[in-house]
Amino acid sequence: MGGEDNGGFTSTDCSGAHPRIAARMNPSPPASATAGTGPITVGAVLAGRYRVTARVGAGGMATIYRATDESLDRAVAVKVLHSHLADDASLHARFRAEGRAAAGLLHPNIVNVFDQGVAQLPYIVMEYVDGPSLREVLLTRGRLTPREVLAIAEPVCQALTRAHAAGLVHRDIKPENVLIAADGTVKVADFGIARAIAETSHTATGTLVGSVHYLAPELMQGAAATDRSDQYALGVVLFELLTGRKPLPAETPMAVAMRHAREPIPSVRQFVSDTPRAVDAVIAQATAADPRRRFADLASLMTDLRKAVPGGPAPVIVEAPEATDGTLVIRVDAQDTIAVPHTTRGKRRRAPKLRRRRWPLALALAVLLSTGGGFAGWNWLLAPVNAAPALVERSEEDARAAAEDAGFGFEVAAERPSVTVPEGFVLTQDPAAGAPLRRRQPVAVVLSSGPDDVTLPGVVGDRAQKAAQRLEQPPLHLRAKLVDVFSDDVPKGRVVSQKPAAEATVAQGGTVTLRVSQGIEQVEVPKVVGLNHQAAAAKIEAARLRFTVQNTYSDTYAEKGTVAAQSVEAGATVDKGTTVTLTVSAGPATVTLPNHVGQGLEQARGALAGLGLNVRVIEQQRPLIGPFRRGEFGRVEAQSPTAGTRLKRGEAVDLYTFSRAAEQEADG
Repeated sequence: MGGEDNGGFTSTDCSGAHPRIAARMNPSPPASATAGTGPITVGAVLAGRYRVTARVGAGGMATIYRATDESLDRAVAVKVLHSHLADDASLHARFRAEGRAAAGLLHPNIVNVFDQGVAQLPYIVMEYVDGPSLREVLLTRGRLTPREVLAIAEPVCQALTRAHAAGLVHRDIKPENVLIAADGTVKVADFGIARAIAETSHTATGTLVGSVHYLAPELMQGAAATDRSDQYALGVVLFELLTGRKPLPAETPMAVAMRHAREPIPSVRQFVSDTPRAVDAVIAQATAADPRRRFADLASLMTDLRKAVPGGPAPVIVEAPEATDGTLVIRVDAQDTIAVPHTTRGKRRRAPKLRRRRWPLALALAVLLSTGGGFAGWNWLLAPVNAAPALVERSEEDARAAAEDAGFGFEVAAERPSVTVPEGFVLTQDPAAGAPLRRRQPVAVVLSSGPDDVTLPGVVGDRAQKAAQRLEQPPLHLRAKLVDVFSDDVPKGRVVSQKPAAEATVAQGGTVTLRVSQGIEQVEVPKVVGLNHQAAAAKIEAARLRFTVQNTYSDTYAEKGTVAAQSVEAGATVDKGTTVTLTVSAGPATVTLPNHVGQGLEQARGALAGLGLNVRVIEQQRPLIGPFRRGEFGRVEAQSPTAGTRLKRGEAVDLYTFSRAAEQEADG
C-alpha cells in the first residue's frame, strides 16, 4: 500500500467494523478498549436463543461475538456495549436507537440487524457475513479493474440509496465497512454506528466518529452529514479500489484533513494510466469539494459509471490472504482518524459556500496544534450552542413540547412504518439527542406509522429453517413460532401447516405459527408373549400399532390361544402403525395317542382329527386276530401306532376295520 500515511488504514474503534474482520483490524486492542467488556462469556445464551460461540474482537464502543441462533440454526454476530460506556445513559439509549433504525433498513446489500436486547449490557444481533472486506481484498489484490469496481459500486449505491430514502446517512463509508459474502453478495455494514458514537459525550474526549481519509470537506467545517457526504466518501473508496492507494496521504490526520479541505482528489489516471477517462470524470464529480457540484443522487452516479466502464461489471476475484496462521492482521493507527461533530440528515441544510482559499482555517488549526490544543481545539472551533433533546420513542405531542421547551423548533419530516415504535411516536430524530444544535433551529423527526400490513406467503411444505428466514427477512419482517408435531405424510423438518394461512393480511412484527413435522411418531413395542390372544391384541393397539395373527402348535406355550412369539422384539422403537405379527398357540406340538380299538370308526377318526393327527382307514377282508364276528363292521379292529405313543401333530394314524364286502361274505 506504499507506506503512504504511517500505514494506518482504519479507526482505533473496531466496533464500527463488521464482526467478520473486527479481530483482524485490532488483534490486540488497548486496555481502554477492552476493559469492562461485561459478563458475556463463550457459551452464554442470550434471550434464550443466541448461544455465544466465540469472541471475535473489541473496539472502543463494543465487544463483538460470534453466536448461533438456536431457534433458526444460523450464525449471527452479537455486538455488546462495553460496561464502562453503559453508564452513559445517552450513549446507552443511542446504541439501542441506532439498532432499531438499522433494523429498519431491509435490503439485500445491507448487513441485516435481527434483534436487540439487554443481558446486563445492551446488545445488537446482526447478520454474520462470512467473507472479506474491501480492505482485505485490497491487501491481497493491490487494486481492482474498472469492471470489478463497477460490480462493487452498484450494490453499495443501492444500499446507500435505500438508507438515504429512509432519512439515514451512513457517515462512515470506507473499505472496512463493505463486505463480500461467500456467494459474492456485496453488503454495507454498520449503519448508525458512527452516528451513535458521534453524538455521545465521549466525542469530546477524542472518540472516533469517522476516518479522515473519507470525510467530505464540508463535514470538517461543521456542516451536517448528508447523502452527498456519503457520496464523497464513496468516491474516495472508488479511487482507492482503482489505484490501491489513498488519494491525499499525509503524516497526520490533521494534515490529511487540510489536504481534503484545499486540494481536489487527484486523477486516477495519474496512477493507473489505462483507466477510462469517463471513469476518472465520475470520481472527480463525486468528490467535488462543493457538495452542490456532486451528483444529484447515487442513481445518477451509477448511470454515468455504467456508461464509463466498457464491458459491464465483472465479479471480484478474492484471494486468500497470505499468513502463516491464516489470519490477516491490519495495523491500526490512531493517526488515521479524527474527531469531528456531525448531525444526520433530516431537512437538508444548505451547504456552506466553500471558498477556494482556506488559509485562515489552516492557520487557526496550525496555531491550535502548535499550542497543544489538538482535537480539543478543533472541537472548540465548532462548538454547539446547545445539545438537542432526546425525542425518540416519545409521542409527537410530548416530543414537540420537549423541543420547544428547550428552545428549539420541531418539525415532522416524514412517517415510516416500524415494528418496534408505536404509531404516532418518534422513530428517529435529526440531529440525535445530545448532538450540537443552535437555538431556534428545528429538530426534524420521523414518526412511526406503526407496522405495515403484508400479505403472508404460503410456506407449507418448505423446510422450516428456510420458511422462518423468509418470514423474518424483508419485506415481511415477521416472527416465526415453530411448533413440533408428528406427521405421517410430511417429511421431517418441513412445514405441516401455518397460522395464519397463506394470503392472509398481517402486520409486520406479527407472529406466524409454523407446525413443523418431526416425521412419523415413534412408539415402543410392548411385550405380549405369554399373554392370551385377546389381551395381547389390546396391548398392541394401545401402543398405536397394528397386528396380524398366525397359529401354530407349541409345547412351550401349550395352552391354546396363548401368544408364543411376536415378530418385533419387545422394547424396540418403531413407526406408529407398524404391523406386529403375533404367533398364537393352537395347542401343544405333540400328543399322546389314545386307544381307539373297539370304538366306532367315525368316532375314532373325529377324536384323532381333534388332536391334529391325520387318519388313514385300512379295510380288511378277514380278521387280523381270531374269527370274524358279525356286527364288527365299522369298528376299529386295530390301530398303528399303538396307544400311548407320542406323535407330532400332522403325523398319521392307521385305523384297521372290516370292509362291508367281508361282512357280506361272512354272512353267505
